[in-house]
Amino acid sequence: MLELLQKKNPTYHIYQVTDLEFDQYAKIITLSDTDAALAALKATPMPKQDNEYVASDKTLEQLALSTTIQNKLFGGLPIQVGYCNGHTSKMNCLEWHQTPELNWFTNDVVLFFGDVREMSNNQYQTSDTKAFLIPANTMILLYGTTLHYAPCQVTAQGYRCLVALIKGVNSMLNDDANQAQSALLATDKWLIAHAESHEANEGAVVGLLGTNYEVKI
Repeated sequence: MLELLQKKNPTYHIYQVTDLEFDQYAKIITLSDTDAALAALKATPMPKQDNEYVASDKTLEQLALSTTIQNKLFGGLPIQVGYCNGHTSKMNCLEWHQTPELNWFTNDVVLFFGDVREMSNNQYQTSDTKAFLIPANTMILLYGTTLHYAPCQVTAQGYRCLVALIKGVNSMLNDDANQAQSALLATDKWLIAHAESHEANEGAVVGLLGTNYEVKI
């Protein structure tokens, strides 16, 4: 898979999660008794095009695995567990939170990562990102310093991704917070968009500069 993807996408290097470069952005999480949760994740709806993000899904939140994630990875803080499913293939945007984010994938995907500490005036060069092939059934914890966005599919089947965050992340802003920072789009969600993205057309800050990388399959 990696060799074929790299051949079709020669303009950027695709790393593996076992490469040392991955450690700057996230770490692999291993939890037991995931079969029921994986089946529930695979049963979540798949859009025919683009992607759909649901911040809180009651079926996923009631799983024993979600309690384990809350206690072992978020120190017992209340969390929300949802999903991001779809067929996206371009970088388009980078977002970040002040808190970690857990992702778990049913399919192989490519994720583009950056580091918020390398940003300047809400601008970031796409050439400073790194692309990683994340194997199916891999669970990763993204650090709060990691710039990231929706996965990119590597097959026509698309992807399903469980997303666990501190409860309230991505919820609607109050008026004071909304006026404080232009890149702040939702609670604990900062985002910069590429000029080619639909997010930019909807008013997001255009701060992602350079080539809007696409994963060709």
